[in-house]
Amino acid sequence: MTDAPRFDGCEVVERLHSGPLSESYRAVQRPLGRPVLIKAIGASILPSSPFAASLEREARLLAELDHPNVVALFDFVRKDDRMWMVLEHVDGFTLEEILKKARKLDQGASLAIAIEVTRALVHAHDKGISHRDVRPRNILVSRKGQVKLANFSVASDERMATAPELLDHGSSYVGPSYMSPEQILGEPADPRSDLFSLGVVLYELLSGERPFQAADEHNESLRIRGEPAPPLGRRVPTLSPAVDRNVQRCLEKMPSDRFQSAAELLESLEQAARELSVRNLADAIRNALADAGMSGVTRGGPRATARMRSLPPAPDAMSLGRASAGLFLACALLLAGTALVQLVSRRGEERAGAQGGRARLELLPQSVANLRVVAHPWANVIVDGELVDTTPFARPIPLGAGVHYVRFEHPQAPVERRTIKLAPGETLLLDVSLKVAPPAADAGAGSALLGVDAGPPDDASP
Repeated sequence: MTDAPRFDGCEVVERLHSGPLSESYRAVQRPLGRPVLIKAIGASILPSSPFAASLEREARLLAELDHPNVVALFDFVRKDDRMWMVLEHVDGFTLEEILKKARKLDQGASLAIAIEVTRALVHAHDKGISHRDVRPRNILVSRKGQVKLANFSVASDERMATAPELLDHGSSYVGPSYMSPEQILGEPADPRSDLFSLGVVLYELLSGERPFQAADEHNESLRIRGEPAPPLGRRVPTLSPAVDRNVQRCLEKMPSDRFQSAAELLESLEQAARELSVRNLADAIRNALADAGMSGVTRGGPRATARMRSLPPAPDAMSLGRASAGLFLACALLLAGTALVQLVSRRGEERAGAQGGRARLELLPQSVANLRVVAHPWANVIVDGELVDTTPFARPIPLGAGVHYVRFEHPQAPVERRTIKLAPGETLLLDVSLKVAPPAADAGAGSALLGVDAGPPDDASP
């Protein structure tokens, strides 16, 4: 390209994207002759700007990662008033492009792609890095059936205190479709948020539709926060129960109800793939691409993909036999114990009836916990995105055990946020003081003279 900027050691072949803040090019790295992708700050952006710092931050994160399912960083260059990354080029498609052409993929290929992305997440999470933007446009699939996770521009690192500036934030935002509930609520996202996003991707791969799809972003956000995903089996009649369980667990609203690590999810997905007799992941993906008519893709075979990674072997038959025997023994003991408990309980009821016929107390489920709140001077209390009440109120808020996100909002004070974790049966007290700005001199004179906050309006609403 004659009008393309020059990048040391690289010859530009094609401009892929040009935005106000960043640009990307397909190029060839000399003298290696290696195809690469160049991601650079825009010509009008100075290296000292926050947007350039975001590109450097992404490069530092990628330098920490070295995995076959993560796009590799070859070089990072800062020269005069320019800055760019030299990245691995993937000869293939984004998953977004594949879905536009094929709409959905078979279970084997969908599982294979999810497994490869999960492998990338295991590696990143082990390094303390959460991707925070797992979506089809950031998943690359090569014509050979390889899968790469790309675009760590909004990733978070537990060692870095501040969040990144978004490059091209005005043009790259594509809505909440793949966000977790906690991301939509503005709460800190941990690795389990990536698992929720991957669950949305896998649901879409299998059914051709996102689980919380709605007419607009607002309603989609509400569905992600408050509605369960529609049963996947209704949209995929031949769905494997194991696949269904994996997707539904990824899509749990509370992080504590999801898989607790990418490694745990990976083990479960691999087992589901074995049950479907998926052995060579690259073959499964490549065959699905060929069936969808993706350009330049032919069906794979043992010879064509001999070097591609497959699933690890299943546990040997001896181990399974021992496990089965242990499970049988455990079930027998459980049944015997249950019968004994029922017998003791029945005799206890008979004794209670003989002593006056009093009914037994119906205890609350052990998963219930309570939250009490005190806010000074007052606040609207929002729990998990839903308005509960306006303080002061004495009643406890019943919540399920697990993690919850609480916000305290006052019209003249910064929002106060708390993340709490409740144990079954626990009652937790949150006592929060809000930093209320002093009233203006010409407003609320009576209250201001007395030094008293006027309190919430009679019809306080969010």
